[in-house]
Amino acid sequence: MISVTVNTKDLGGMARFVAATAGHLDKTTAAAMTFAGFDAQNALKAQTPRYVNNPTKWTQNATYVKRATPATLAVTIGFKEWAIKGTPSAKYLQSMVAGEPRGQKSTERQLSSAGIIRPGEFIVPTGVYPLKLNSYGNLSASTYTQVLSRLKALGGAGQGYTGSPTNSTRSRGRRAQADYFMAAPGNLPRGIQARVGPRPKGTGGKGSPQGGRPVTSNLPRGFHTVFYITKQPRYRATFPVPRIIESTFNSRFPSIFERLVFKSR
Repeated sequence: MISVTVNTKDLGGMARFVAATAGHLDKTTAAAMTFAGFDAQNALKAQTPRYVNNPTKWTQNATYVKRATPATLAVTIGFKEWAIKGTPSAKYLQSMVAGEPRGQKSTERQLSSAGIIRPGEFIVPTGVYPLKLNSYGNLSASTYTQVLSRLKALGGAGQGYTGSPTNSTRSRGRRAQADYFMAAPGNLPRGIQARVGPRPKGTGGKGSPQGGRPVTSNLPRGFHTVFYITKQPRYRATFPVPRIIESTFNSRFPSIFERLVFKSR
C-alpha cells in the first residue's frame, strides 16, 4: 500500500492559485490528489505487463484507490487483499514488489495437512503432459482439485474426492486417466508424478461398476513429473510499484491542481 500526501503549506509557489480558491484549498487539493491517484493507478495497469509475464485481468486490476478528503489530504493506492475466489492479489504481487518469500498456497497447505509433502515444502508445476498450463502460464483450479483428489489430499489426510458427481462411463474414464502419486523414481528428484500410457485393467474385481482403481505396480505405463518439490521460493524485487505510482502522481498533480483551481474561479 502506498499513501501519497500533500501539505498545503508547501504550495507557496502557487500563490495565485491558492488565492483563487477562495477558502476551498483543501477541497480542491483533495480532488486533485484523487484524480492524480487514479492516473497513477492507470499507469501501473499499463506497465504491469513489463514486469509480470502475461498477467491476467485480475492481476492488472489488482489495485484500489482510496480517495483523498479535505481532512486527510492523503490518497492511497494499494493491492486488493480480498477475492471472491482465488488468491488475493496482495499475496502474490507484494512478494514481487518487496522481494519477500512466497507464502503457501491453498493446494500446498492441503498437501502438507495430508502428509503428502513435508512442512516447509512447496510445489512448482512443470507444465508437462498430462497437466496443461493455460494461456497465462498457470494451472486451472479444477486441475489442482483433480490432483488433490487423486492424492487423497482434499480436506486433509485420508479424504478423497473425485470432483465428479456422476458414475457415467465418461466420468469413470476421466478419473481412471488421472493417476497421480508422490515418488522419487530412479535417480529423479522427489516429486508428484502422473502416470501416462494405456490404462491396464482395474483391481475392483469382476463386476465392479468402476473397474477398480488403476494398478499402481508392475505396470507397462510410463510417468511424467508434473510437480517439482522445492524449498520456499523467494521472489526478487522486480516490480517497481512505488516508483511508478509516485512518479506518475508527482508529474500529474500540479497540472490537475491548476486546472481545478481555474475551473473554480
